[in-house]
Amino acid sequence: IPFVVQGFVRNMPEWMAAADVLITKAGPGTIAEAFIAGLPLVLNGLVPGQEEGNVTYVVDNGAGVWEPEPERIAARLAEWLGPGAAALRQMAEASRRLGRPGAARAIADEVMRLLKPPAA
Repeated sequence: IPFVVQGFVRNMPEWMAAADVLITKAGPGTIAEAFIAGLPLVLNGLVPGQEEGNVTYVVDNGAGVWEPEPERIAARLAEWLGPGAAALRQMAEASRRLGRPGAARAIADEVMRLLKPPAA
C-alpha cells in the first residue's frame, strides 16, 4: 500500500482530500478537519483527561476507531483497504455527517452579535 509520511505541512486540506483514512492522536482540531474532509479516523493516542472524550465521540458516532497498538492499526488498515471496504465507506459517511465546515464563521458571528451594544 503506497503511503507518504510528512512533517508539518501548510496545505493540510489538500493532503486530507487525497487520503483514504487518517491515523492521528485525538486532538480536536485534527478531528474537526477530518470530519469536514469525510475521513475515517484511526485514533492512536490522546492527552489523558483532555482528549478521552474525543475518542468516545468519534467511536460512538461510527467515524473511526481507537487503536493504540501499531500492529492493530496495520491489521485495521488491511481490513479497511481490502476488497469491498464497506466499513471504510460507512465511517467516511459518518465522518462527513459530523463535519461542520461553517462552524468557525458561525462562532465568530455569534461573538460579534454578543459584543454589539444594545440598541438605545
